[in-house]
Amino acid sequence: MGKITTIGELREAIRELEHQNYVNEQLMRNRVAGLAERLKPINIVKGMFTQLWGSSERKTSLLQLAAGIATSFIVKKFLRKGIRAK
Repeated sequence: MGKITTIGELREAIRELEHQNYVNEQLMRNRVAGLAERLKPINIVKGMFTQLWGSSERKTSLLQLAAGIATSFIVKKFLRKGIRAK
């Protein structure tokens, strides 16, 4: 924007500034909406799980670990019951 010398130039400069203000408001609204969405508790929890178990290798190894622990627990339960029954 150069030096404004006429009423027409002033009106045009005002229109440009109002348009720029509108565009900036829309950008800020979108950023705030995105931030509000990311800060919802469910999305924070999802983000933490994604970071912890992001790769498929980690998921597989964690599932195998969980299956091993569950199997061990079940086998011990049955063996203790079998030993007590005799």
